[in-house]
Amino acid sequence: GLKFTDELAESLISRAVSKGIIYFDTAEAYGNGDSEKQLGVALKKLDPKIRPKVIVGSKILPNNCGDCRNALKDTLARLDVKHVDLYMVHWPISKGGMAHFATKDESGESIDYSKVDTKSIKEVPPTTRAFQQLMVLQKEGLIKHIGVSNFGVKQLEEALSTGVKIAVNQVAYNLLFRAIEYEVLPFCRKHGIQILCYSPLMQGLLTGRHESIKEVPPFRARTRHFDSRTNKLSRHGETGCEKLLFNTLKDIKTIAKESGHSMVELALAWPLAQPGVTCVIAGATKASQVDSNSAASKVKLSEDTLKKLAEVTEDLKKKLGPNIDMYQGMKDGVQTSRCF
Repeated sequence: GLKFTDELAESLISRAVSKGIIYFDTAEAYGNGDSEKQLGVALKKLDPKIRPKVIVGSKILPNNCGDCRNALKDTLARLDVKHVDLYMVHWPISKGGMAHFATKDESGESIDYSKVDTKSIKEVPPTTRAFQQLMVLQKEGLIKHIGVSNFGVKQLEEALSTGVKIAVNQVAYNLLFRAIEYEVLPFCRKHGIQILCYSPLMQGLLTGRHESIKEVPPFRARTRHFDSRTNKLSRHGETGCEKLLFNTLKDIKTIAKESGHSMVELALAWPLAQPGVTCVIAGATKASQVDSNSAASKVKLSEDTLKKLAEVTEDLKKKLGPNIDMYQGMKDGVQTSRCF
């Protein structure tokens, strides 16, 4: 695959900023901290007049929430900054949320995406204590805003019970995965929690490049849209909805053609048109992708187009239901979702 070098990171970040993209998202888990290091180096290369406009968000693993201060210290060192604009708890602080990062493959270095061993987690840091620690760090000026990622309503309520002000909930949200609309999005709107969308292109499906299930690489077909019985990398235990998925994609492609927009433009502009959404996180490995992402963010979809997109994706939304975890679900009659 592509080797994401420091030079490539610097080039893409510089181009993104020049196109008006100012939020950059990372985490201690990405590349075992290398993502934070690369971002930190690239930001140092920006024009000093422009750098203050850039917003950086990083995430702490639930596994490290027993000592938030130490984890933040390491993140700040890797980013080479004195404070971080947004610091999010990456997944709910639970055995399920922690096991995802603790289950390693045979090398012992990389995550084994095919299974999650909750029995390997012996101790779970109290959620309330973690957010109390984060509030102390915020008061000290080391964190500007506290956020979460992949939190369900009950988990949000538990965090909010500490008195913390949660700025954002970063969740998967796109035309093919609208699960947050059932409970999480209304709750966040009510409590002033902004939504950051990740996976807006749904693992590349919304680029239109895949015409059939056979063209989707196994690593990209691990979500609950796909039949877990045919993919050894999948762990959700559900049968998926592959026929409905590709019929929906055909409908979206038709709407794109009728509206005069590309599928990528529709995919990125659609969540930005939803109340409560403040930012869409779109990755890029090429300068052309940075340019298309920037252009798509400026697209304003008509009410007619928005209505058609909602209609053609409604059946898929109902089929996948309110579980906001794309990778874990009903397995052997037991709900294994990490988000509740």
